Amino acid sequence: MTQPATQGATGLALAMSHRFVVTAGARNLGAWTKVSGLSVDWDLADHRVGDSDQYFKYAAIPRYGKLRISRAAEETGTAAVQEWLAEVKTSGGTPEEGGIALLTSAGAQVAVWALREMFPISWSISDFDASTSKVAVETLQLAYSGFLTPGSRYGR
Repeated sequence: MTQPATQGATGLALAMSHRFVVTAGARNLGAWTKVSGLSVDWDLADHRVGDSDQYFKYAAIPRYGKLRISRAAEETGTAAVQEWLAEVKTSGGTPEEGGIALLTSAGAQVAVWALREMFPISWSISDFDASTSKVAVETLQLAYSGFLTPGSRYGR
């Protein structure tokens, strides 16, 4: 009897949890467990041919979502984020290059997204409650202006 493709060694590796390593400029912000908002949508544009009723639709300006990343607070990564936030407070949030690397549970890199002109727009940590066994979760929200290859049709 043959095994389904998802039962082989490769399938088991793909079924395990992923991690995400985030960088901002030269800063390593550490590993994160949840990433949301990595997305792009294009405005829909119409082009009408002369004064005829013939027209074409095409993708116009790309719009990127706000990136939201979360993890259990930990000494090294949380300290790196706090240092970055302090720099942003004094400099006004200068946009810089960054990235997200998607890793398997074994640490093998699956994909990387280079984030252009990113900077933090909010940070929060969950309620502290020692009576429960929940860890404190920090959440960082980032604005960015693209992750697609530079020099694409509309420059973003």
